[in-house]
Amino acid sequence: MSYIEKMSRLVALNQLYILIYSVLAAIIGVNIYLFLLVFVFIAISMIVQSIMTSSNLNEKGSYVPEILSGKRLFHEDNTRAIQTRDQLIYLDLQEQTKFSLYTTFGVLIGLAYFFALWKYIPDLASLIALKLYGSSALKSLPLWEARLALFLAFLAYFEGYFVINQGIMMWALSRVKKLPALNIPTSYIVTDKGVVIKGLMTTKGVRFPLPPDVRLNLDKNRRFVELVRDGRRTVTKLRLYTRNPDKLYDILRRVALASSQQQEG
Repeated sequence: MSYIEKMSRLVALNQLYILIYSVLAAIIGVNIYLFLLVFVFIAISMIVQSIMTSSNLNEKGSYVPEILSGKRLFHEDNTRAIQTRDQLIYLDLQEQTKFSLYTTFGVLIGLAYFFALWKYIPDLASLIALKLYGSSALKSLPLWEARLALFLAFLAYFEGYFVINQGIMMWALSRVKKLPALNIPTSYIVTDKGVVIKGLMTTKGVRFPLPPDVRLNLDKNRRFVELVRDGRRTVTKLRLYTRNPDKLYDILRRVALASSQQQEG
């Protein structure tokens, strides 16, 4: 999936959530339950954004059983022990760390927006009701009219957060050369059907053959092999640290790449 496609889906998903939460908020009203709903909205938005802007190697947890059913060719445990001896890794993480700091800054601005403005939603709803119905007293209006005014107020409120969030995201992207995604699993298993990567909390699989635009990068001195995928605005790297990088590189060239990629390499 290209960067543009990911961003389009991210925008569409956020707009869907905004509509759903605006309807729910109009029913709930401005109270402590709305306050909790707002935090759920923020959490879901952050999770969706994290998923949609993360790695682009099509790794999935559902692939793991299929990959493990293949012939085991290579495995590495405790890659952190090898990684700690890589004195240049901090250079690779600079752009990713910078982007994370920028987006964290955006989250803080979004939270400030929510805290500062959520209590003014009834005033905005009253103003909308005045424009629509000529009366700002919501309690005197029919239920559906009051709910519509509240819905539009909440819609504007959530859209405000979305605009701030997207603005910070675009600003953050403008501050880095490419959106980086460096994934370093703590251990992994390579079979003839793919590679299973284990992180601190998740286990996912990448199936073989790799997409045609994925290339292999070998660094003998730093002891790793990378699966690299370059996009127009993104660069995804799955870095596999190992005590035997030459062997891993040869295995991946043989089983992970399509025949056309092998010939090009």
